[in-house]
Amino acid sequence: MPEMVVDIPIRQLAYMINSMNTQELETLYMFLTEEGSELLERNKDLELNRVKYLTEEEAFDV
Repeated sequence: MPEMVVDIPIRQLAYMINSMNTQELETLYMFLTEEGSELLERNKDLELNRVKYLTEEEAFDV
């Protein structure tokens, strides 16, 4: 996975995290764990049209 260096002061980072809502915190957690790696790979597959989103009918068999 590519690395990226960002120069952000710790206080600013803490403020940004404290300002996040629950959904944003859950997303951040997932990106910082192994789950996030898998999600990034899946998203890349979607962007490159290697796979496609399921329709509602396909997902729920309605």
